Amino acid sequence: MVSLGLGSHPLHRPHLSGCWETCEIEASGLLRLVGWTREELVVPELVVNGARIPLLNQYRTYRPDVARQTQVPFSGITFEYQLPYGVTLTEISLSLGGDRLWQAQGSLTLTAPAYEGLLSCETVLGRQQIYGEGLPSPVVSEVVMALVAPLPGPILDFGCGMGALLGALRGGDRAAYGIEIDRPAIREQLRPDVAEYVTLYDGSFPLPYDDGQFASVVSIEVIEHIPNYRQVLEELARVSREQAVFTVPNIDAIPLCFPQQVVPWHLLEATHVNFFNPSSFQKLLLEYFCEVELLQIHPVSVNGTRFHTSVAAICRK
Repeated sequence: MVSLGLGSHPLHRPHLSGCWETCEIEASGLLRLVGWTREELVVPELVVNGARIPLLNQYRTYRPDVARQTQVPFSGITFEYQLPYGVTLTEISLSLGGDRLWQAQGSLTLTAPAYEGLLSCETVLGRQQIYGEGLPSPVVSEVVMALVAPLPGPILDFGCGMGALLGALRGGDRAAYGIEIDRPAIREQLRPDVAEYVTLYDGSFPLPYDDGQFASVVSIEVIEHIPNYRQVLEELARVSREQAVFTVPNIDAIPLCFPQQVVPWHLLEATHVNFFNPSSFQKLLLEYFCEVELLQIHPVSVNGTRFHTSVAAICRK
């Protein structure tokens, strides 16, 4: 018996018409039983914590490496199952006709990924169902706090969402205020502990603040959503006296990930209308601020290709 965990677990289990090669558990919760065969196979049984898990997908794959043995180019075979989320998995077993193919014990808890429903949905989806819009983030990342913490106060958080960053700043005795468009999702999610420091408005300009009213302004993953982004930057430069911090998704991720044929999921956000790379972002910000220091944040690696999902800028007047 092996230890339960993510990754590829070797099997090396020959059978009458082929071989079971690996059992793979993805962070998304997808479990794959992978091998090759000359003939059709009965569906293996997956049991997790004593409960049977139904088959999700079964498909053939191209396997020229074993075609000489099988005389069939598409002799690869994969069975996929969806493991449950949000519970502690302690035992997993795969069996076929009473023969135990693989068994593991341990402690593994899976978190549902973004777009989780796309793994098992049986309905043909339209664009409006794929390019969705999520709720404001309830947490502040460590790197965003590192960007914002040194700023002089008072601080304005433009596009403050439900007030996560505002709460973190005010919890550290910082003078911080937020502004957000008045809409149901915000009213329902706005944190009660910061509500009195948040201005809900209709999204029009100019902003309801005096020139230089704040020492610093912050806008985290906001201006990519606003068509008139230049007016936003003009206003934020007007109401700030000293510094500003901005972050936006980094569109560099698309060409960098081209060899891997993947697109970072966040770039599928339906309300993204402006797309920036580091060069265009810096050039734009220098029209409104005297100094712009670029950073790249949230590093990711995909099959050896490294990229950052967001570009950040520290701006000075």
